[in-house]
Amino acid sequence: MSIKEENERMHEIISVFSNNGIKKILVGKNVAPELRKSFEELGPTFIKIGQILSTSSDILPEEYIRELRKLQDDAQPEPYEKIKNVVENSVKKNMEDVFSEFCHEAYASASVAQVHLAYLKDGTRVAVKVLRPDAREQMASDIAILKRLARRTRYAPQNKTVNLSEIIEELENSAKNEMDFLNEAENIKKFNDYNKDVRFVTTPKVYGDYTTDSILVMDYIDGIKITDVEKLSKEGYFIEDIALKLTNNYLKQIFEDGFFHADPHPGNLLINDNKIAYIDFGMMGNLNSSLRKSFNNFLLGIISGDVEEMSKAILEISYGKDEIDIKKFKADVEEIYGKYIETSLNDVDLNMLINDIFKACRRNNLKVPKEITMLLRGIVTIEGVIEKLSPTIKITEMLLPYVREQIIKNTDIKKELNDSLANIYFLAKSAPGTFKDFTRLVSDASSGKFKIQMEPINLKDSIKQLNNIANRLVFAIIIASVIMGSSIMAGTDMGPKLYGMPALAVAGYVVALVMGLLLLISAIISRK
Repeated sequence: MSIKEENERMHEIISVFSNNGIKKILVGKNVAPELRKSFEELGPTFIKIGQILSTSSDILPEEYIRELRKLQDDAQPEPYEKIKNVVENSVKKNMEDVFSEFCHEAYASASVAQVHLAYLKDGTRVAVKVLRPDAREQMASDIAILKRLARRTRYAPQNKTVNLSEIIEELENSAKNEMDFLNEAENIKKFNDYNKDVRFVTTPKVYGDYTTDSILVMDYIDGIKITDVEKLSKEGYFIEDIALKLTNNYLKQIFEDGFFHADPHPGNLLINDNKIAYIDFGMMGNLNSSLRKSFNNFLLGIISGDVEEMSKAILEISYGKDEIDIKKFKADVEEIYGKYIETSLNDVDLNMLINDIFKACRRNNLKVPKEITMLLRGIVTIEGVIEKLSPTIKITEMLLPYVREQIIKNTDIKKELNDSLANIYFLAKSAPGTFKDFTRLVSDASSGKFKIQMEPINLKDSIKQLNNIANRLVFAIIIASVIMGSSIMAGTDMGPKLYGMPALAVAGYVVALVMGLLLLISAIISRK
């Protein structure tokens, strides 16, 4: 794009934003509908920008997220001749040398790409995803203009966590990934590898010989939209079974694979030949082991009502450029917990809870990694799909076994037991009579360094005191053993259940609690 064309485009962008009253945002007005309208008027690249922003709840308030989700990812398709040029320039072959038939009309048309049905030379029916001509150039130009505008915008509200330049840079990276079809092809391969042993999940096969960064050739999957319950029922599908399989597989993607479909809306989920078919792998989430562990701890904090654990996990996940008032942040998290404390986990509005947490992060200068925002949005999206299939199935309820399994998997039982025993030992050291001094005295006496002479009047009391110390020590060891045993049982599916856990585990915790109280009472009495 020439300098003249770029200046004209900048003038157009400024005019559209101005005409739609975007400047009202400077005085704190909600201009979400105006922002959406502006993106629609400015065309495909801005529609894509809006869609990317709609997944950024850590950046934008919920009212903006809801409005930007209304952006329709459809556009007037490019004429066949332009698409033909893109395909032939990409594969370095004539169209007739690759396809026996190529449908001129687009099967689907989105902001930066469109899909055509075709047949390979061997008769295989395929879907060909083609990047729009000049899509990259247009996106790069628009992003460059936004960067210039961000630098010139001096009256933007100063917020320590919202930096316009950083947001635009993040948009640029996301757009580049989504417009690189080699990246999408790799995503499909990776997803398929993780799910190759899951019999009820399928993905389109990619034809690498004809796939480039601008075109993606893959199997055409002719399936039923997953939320078309009426049609699925007529075809003999058990709807609740589909819902259960979808939930279990998505949780597997998160907790086991650490690689998940970040845009699992109904349009990207089809039912084909008794299998759930995932399509459109342009937006995928990747969780490393550290993020998975912290996210798991966050869920554990929610389940157990442990505000300290929730706060700690969020602080581990997020980051900020400025100093964080940890005390204030913990108070905000406690306030959020208090809001939901009377609500059963299964009845919690996940979307509302997540938005409250994002708000708390923004107030405290914390930024949540893109991977986590994608994950949380993915969970909310999949929850909506499941609810349409079977309102009785709650993803929050099915989270529990995964969380418990991860706790057991990531816990070094031997180390935990050793640490518990060490704590008990140090507790015993401070017991009446100073256990440490006593053991040293016994050692010195046995080595002949000095003699101990005891008056009969005090001997009885000393022996009694030592017995009390020894009894409490043994008692504490038993308590620790009961707790560890109950924790191990809590992570199993042993029945019967009580409060969502095996009854034996609950009984163990109760016994440990009673024993702990008795130990505490004993220690208090002995000090009198």
